Amino acid sequence: MKRSLLLGLVGVASVLAPSGAQAQWSARLALEAPLYAHVSSGGQSSSFGLNESFQPALDVLGSYFVSDSVGIDLELRVGIAATGTGYSRQPSTLGPGVTLDVPGFPLYGRAALPLQLEEGTRLFLRLGGGLKILDQAFIRIYAELTVDLAIAGGEVSFFGSQAVNASIGLWFRL
Repeated sequence: MKRSLLLGLVGVASVLAPSGAQAQWSARLALEAPLYAHVSSGGQSSSFGLNESFQPALDVLGSYFVSDSVGIDLELRVGIAATGTGYSRQPSTLGPGVTLDVPGFPLYGRAALPLQLEEGTRLFLRLGGGLKILDQAFIRIYAELTVDLAIAGGEVSFFGSQAVNASIGLWFRL
C-alpha cells in the first residue's frame, strides 16, 4: 500500500514538474520599481529617483515558448502605490513581447512593446534582461533590470520618457 502510494506521488510529480526542455508555457510574477525615471513633455522636464519616490508595481507576464529558447509574451504591469509628496503610482501597461531564455544559461533577455492604459495612451519600447538566481524543476527566482523608452503617444516625443526599473520575482514553467 505504501509503495503504490509513493509510486503514485512520483508519477504525479513528474507530470506537474516537466523538464525545462518540455516546458511550453510559463508565468512570471514580480515586484518592480523604477530606479530612475525622466519625462520631457510639453516643454517641461522632470525626473526622480528611487530615493525620492518608491513606486512599486506588480508585473505579471505569461509566455508561450515556440522553441527551447524563444518565448512569445504578454505582459501586464499595474502600479500599486507611490511614496513622497506629489508623486502618484505608475500607470498600468499591457503589451506583447519576446523572451530569449537559453536552457542551462543563467541569464536571459527580453523585449516588449507595452501600451500605457491610464493617464493618456503611450507606446513604449521595453528592453530588459535578468539573472536566474534559483532554477529548480518548474520554478525560478529571478532578478531583472529593464529600460522603458517612450516611442509615441500623449505629449511625449520619441524617447522623451525613459525609466530604468529593477524587479525580483517568481517564474513558473508549466
